[in-house]
Amino acid sequence: MDASSSTAVGLSFGDMVLIGSTLILAVTAFAAPYVVERWKHKSFAPKLCFEFSHAPPYCHGTEMTTRSGRLPVYYFRFVVVNEGKSQAEQCEAVLEMIRKENSSGRFEEWVDFSPVSLQWSGVRDSKYLTIQPGRKIFCDIGRIHHPEHEPESAYKDISPEEKRQNKFFFALLQTFFVQWDCLLPGKYQIEIAVYSSNSGRVSKKFNLAWSGNWKDKERDMLNELVISLDQSARK
Repeated sequence: MDASSSTAVGLSFGDMVLIGSTLILAVTAFAAPYVVERWKHKSFAPKLCFEFSHAPPYCHGTEMTTRSGRLPVYYFRFVVVNEGKSQAEQCEAVLEMIRKENSSGRFEEWVDFSPVSLQWSGVRDSKYLTIQPGRKIFCDIGRIHHPEHEPESAYKDISPEEKRQNKFFFALLQTFFVQWDCLLPGKYQIEIAVYSSNSGRVSKKFNLAWSGNWKDKERDMLNELVISLDQSARK
């Protein structure tokens, strides 16, 4: 019998148990911090979700202060809620997609549309927000101005006829000359996503039907522009 065979035969059951226990402890010591961190992240991570209702305070009439004075305007908003157990950092709301209903009743996506950041309600020129656990933050989708005081669209290819129509203006932090910043009367589908540096992307699709008519009473105006969550989209 050679030396190697005698060494193997010389290992007692107790020796093998000791070696196995040592290996298990070594693997556990190496993996434990990773497992704990994964558990902490899953148990205490932020969790963002949307809330919306086609009624005040999500959709409501108010006034806007301009150089011409205080002018009537209707705002349409949704809420981002942090249902997790830690703060969601660097949260950004983005208008990502627009589809418009064509003459055959089908929705066609606007090609070459660049996603644009939306404005957090009541927060001027802020692209990112931190949302604390349990906190609800409003984000503006857009607004409708009184026809006598409507601003001009930044879109360079808007026609004279389109300029005369009442428009729904998105609440964008930045506008581009090469794409629409507003909606003419019609039916649309839009997708809005919320991003965070420490939470996953969440998104919702909204259906939007806009008559182009202005009404002075809030309850009447909410029948002229109707927004609803797209229940067929589950993300």
